[in-house]
Amino acid sequence: MILQGSNISFSYPGESIFNGFHFHLKEGENVVVKGESGSGKSTLFRLILGFERPDEGRIEWENSPLTGNRLRQFRSRTAWLPQDLNIGEGSTLEVMQYPFRFKQSGNSVPSDEQMINIFSDLGLEPETLQKTFSDLSTGQRQRAGLALCMMLKKPVMLLDEPTSALDKASKEKAIQHLLSNSTHSILSTSHDPFWIERCDRVIDLDKRT
Repeated sequence: MILQGSNISFSYPGESIFNGFHFHLKEGENVVVKGESGSGKSTLFRLILGFERPDEGRIEWENSPLTGNRLRQFRSRTAWLPQDLNIGEGSTLEVMQYPFRFKQSGNSVPSDEQMINIFSDLGLEPETLQKTFSDLSTGQRQRAGLALCMMLKKPVMLLDEPTSALDKASKEKAIQHLLSNSTHSILSTSHDPFWIERCDRVIDLDKRT
């Protein structure tokens, strides 16, 4: 398993989110976690990324606990798309270029032509790169975030509701690009049937025992 959690228990004050929860992700697999609002979908990502710590159980990446240096290594090899797409300030081009300034990105900054091509593939006009990122619509920001995840070329993608703000045509384009690359593993959360039906496996948080 490339990523797995065993016997995970976690609670916020007065609210139990997970109690003996298990999950796993195989290399090259596309797994979606679904459930009603408040079922723990986004919390699971926070636990995986180390923003929260399980009360019990442990999360492993390539058979090593996700703590300390291994957690830092995991983050450097993961592309994360949060629901709240407040991923930077300035023009969309500047926001897209920013992550590539860090050594752990492992990639050189994509050329303007490469960015224009992937934006076009996702139904975004080239002029979008010159617009202020915060002025983009929710759907435009989501597609820009997906474009960034693809350009980073990380072996693991964590996508929180990746198609929630997209129309059908945009969903089809995004899914075509995300699922055409078998070199990465995807763990996503979603309540969108269009996305869920195209995943390899579903973890339903509403059917936990």
